[in-house]
Amino acid sequence: MSGLDFEPNSARIRLAHRRLAAAYARKQGAEVPVVEPGVPAPGYSVQDTLEDLDKMLAHATGWANALAASDNDWPPFIDTYCGVVHVAEAFGCEVIYRDCLWTRPALSDISRVRSLKPKKVEESPLIKRLFEWTDYAQRKLGTALPFWTMDLQSPFSVAEQIVDGTELFTACVIRPNEVHQLCRMITDFSIEMLQKHLARLEHPGFPGRNFPSISENIGICIADDTPLVMLSPAMYREFAMPYNNALGEAFGGLHVHSCGNYTHNLDNVLDLTNVRSIQLHAGPAEFPLPDTAEQDSPFNRARRQVTYFVDANHLSRNNEYRHRPKDHYTDYVFPRLRAADLTGCILHSCG
Repeated sequence: MSGLDFEPNSARIRLAHRRLAAAYARKQGAEVPVVEPGVPAPGYSVQDTLEDLDKMLAHATGWANALAASDNDWPPFIDTYCGVVHVAEAFGCEVIYRDCLWTRPALSDISRVRSLKPKKVEESPLIKRLFEWTDYAQRKLGTALPFWTMDLQSPFSVAEQIVDGTELFTACVIRPNEVHQLCRMITDFSIEMLQKHLARLEHPGFPGRNFPSISENIGICIADDTPLVMLSPAMYREFAMPYNNALGEAFGGLHVHSCGNYTHNLDNVLDLTNVRSIQLHAGPAEFPLPDTAEQDSPFNRARRQVTYFVDANHLSRNNEYRHRPKDHYTDYVFPRLRAADLTGCILHSCG
């Protein structure tokens, strides 16, 4: 395998897979996987890797080699492009190249949804490039390592990319039919796109981007940032849940990523079709954890039902833990987790 300098079936990598599989299956008494994806890898920009598949290959193999060399329960994988803008671009959004990719809205008037038509899946530029990359990488590297399945933005999150945000949120109140029409279109396109993505992969890794992944098909990742954080529980149930449920039904499992504090909608997440796990940035400034395991809280209900991937970033550490990531874990995160059953816990390291 060109560029890979480790044995994909080594004892350490097999152990990481077993620990993660047990956590996703919520096996009682299993060891808690401790994962850390942030190992050194070649520092190409997103635009670099999109324009040059050999640079993407160097990035992907460098990351895989670094993961394999680390003492880490995040198994090595072959990276695929982040999917934040792929569906929005197909619906006519202009892609903006910064440190990461983002888009400008395609519509400022919700009524124009009635005439909106996406490109065909294979003709949308970034989706086409994703397919070119996975075909190229499988030829170059083989398929012994899993390919990190791309993430889907949830349908309402994509709707907020396509339609100006103020217009979309206003339309939820005064023109809900157009919002539903758009979310249905996005859902249908997203299912078709991901089905075609998975069909090209001989060894997909699940749930995919944002989560440590295994070879067993345990469902897919969706990034549900906008609706989980911005919508009330009632509006989430109306405008987000039906379309997320369709994804959970189509792919047999949902693993929900969201940045920010979505505790007000966590009970809704627990009612999604085939929900398997949640990701949260735990901390006093982002996703607050309850003080005790006995406290009546959405998080305590969640930890009894689904796998929970707990990580932290500089925002979730707040100024109280600024530049003190280890203290954030020992003082804040660990005391709130370890006083109760850790079944289904996946823990991000403190760097």
